[in-house]
Amino acid sequence: MKIIANIVGICAVIMFVLSYQMKSRKGIVLCNVISRVLYVAQYLLLGAFEGAVLDIVGVLASVLAQNKDSKFIKKYQTAVIIGVNVVIVAAGLLLYENVFSLLPMFGVLLHTGAFWFSNEKKIRFMSFAGSPFWFAYNLYSGAYGSSIGDVMTMVSIGLAIYRYDIRKKKGE
Repeated sequence: MKIIANIVGICAVIMFVLSYQMKSRKGIVLCNVISRVLYVAQYLLLGAFEGAVLDIVGVLASVLAQNKDSKFIKKYQTAVIIGVNVVIVAAGLLLYENVFSLLPMFGVLLHTGAFWFSNEKKIRFMSFAGSPFWFAYNLYSGAYGSSIGDVMTMVSIGLAIYRYDIRKKKGE
């Protein structure tokens, strides 16, 4: 079962890494949602329930953020963001087993919080900050393919930051 879980995790990693190579906000969020669904499957196969639950909440938060320009969300954006973050923190605290079980909570807060920004640069920087939390959790939970993927994700986001945010400034 661990082999299947890690294969699913590697597929999730590929989608996650690709997400930050997308130029548009919509592309970043869409690939991220697909990767989160795959991560949920991986964590369920590994019995890492806090990771699964927090990724489910992360998918919902990402979908809400993707639709942030809808009439309802636009009108109640602050309340929606606070509500989403309260759900993430509540899930993290309810699933608490040890310090490692809190790491996905911080990762989801940062990754999904990033999607409320309209600026792709801010999305990339805030998402980068969430990756070390998932890296440590994945090592702890036995999601080794995902741990390698977290390193790849940080490298990918770093490259995207260079391509779109740093090099672009030099060329302007």
